[in-house]
Amino acid sequence: MGTWGVVGCAVRTAKLSVGKESYLLCAPCFIKIEETAMKKKGILVLLIILLLALSGCSGRNAFHQYARAGDTVALAAGWKHSFSKDSITVTITPAGGTPVVYAPNDDRIRAVVNLYPDPLSSLVVSDQVGTDLTPFSRTYSDLLNFVVTDNDNDWWETSVFIDLPVSLTVGPAKIKIASAAGETYSSSVEIIAGAGSANAFDTYEASVLNSYMIATLERVAHHTIRFSGDTVPYAMQLEFNHQPSSLVHVANPRGDLKNLAWTDDGTNLRVVMTPANLGGIDSLKDCKFYVAGQVNGLSLLSLKAVDRNGNAITTVTAVID
Repeated sequence: MGTWGVVGCAVRTAKLSVGKESYLLCAPCFIKIEETAMKKKGILVLLIILLLALSGCSGRNAFHQYARAGDTVALAAGWKHSFSKDSITVTITPAGGTPVVYAPNDDRIRAVVNLYPDPLSSLVVSDQVGTDLTPFSRTYSDLLNFVVTDNDNDWWETSVFIDLPVSLTVGPAKIKIASAAGETYSSSVEIIAGAGSANAFDTYEASVLNSYMIATLERVAHHTIRFSGDTVPYAMQLEFNHQPSSLVHVANPRGDLKNLAWTDDGTNLRVVMTPANLGGIDSLKDCKFYVAGQVNGLSLLSLKAVDRNGNAITTVTAVID
């Protein structure tokens, strides 16, 4: 029988065998490519695709797939850590003519926004309760962690909105995005005849969204606190210091997995971490958190970690990225 191609996904693939069946995986999308039981049951090949907006997958095509020169398109760039308006360069290569390059902070890069799944979505809840609340939802979350995020449960989809150049010729155009840190993404859009126009992002509440309004959805400068070690603590207390001029906000990417209580006196920051579920925290990757605001000179003074019995754990370390 024939083999299905992977639709709308640009992440790496892997072949998984489960009993007599084989799957081509591109987390969290997967396509069943062999069905040896078909001789007995006569079933058709299954094709299951999770929506890109919840997946972390990188879309091969812009949304919309067809656009006029000058139109605004949205790009599902995947799980990107260094994409921001001030760090990405966008290169649009038309079917004919010279490539057009948008430097960082070009006004035609309208926004770079990270979209998170609803905490009550089947993707999130099925992952936590360990069963499919909707068809294959647990499978999707497992594949997302396995292939895309390396078991980091801080899931998001980086979406980039750009205005296409008004000079593009009709035909397929390639779009490449590269960050200063080396992350890349490629997509394509079919340019059709007609004069396009940039989307005004018109709303009922605020009329047209200006660039300042859109920018409020983008990430601000921040520090990422990551952990390593051979044991996952039950609780931790971290002490930081920083310059007196700092404005501090601590952000917890997964409040359903851990609790963060914090206080800052102007120069010293204390963060206390405990599990949201009294069973404990499953992974050191789930201990990750962010420190944002206007934080200057952040440094770690001490880290105290304990197991559920209050015994000290000395093998856990934290780094500030």
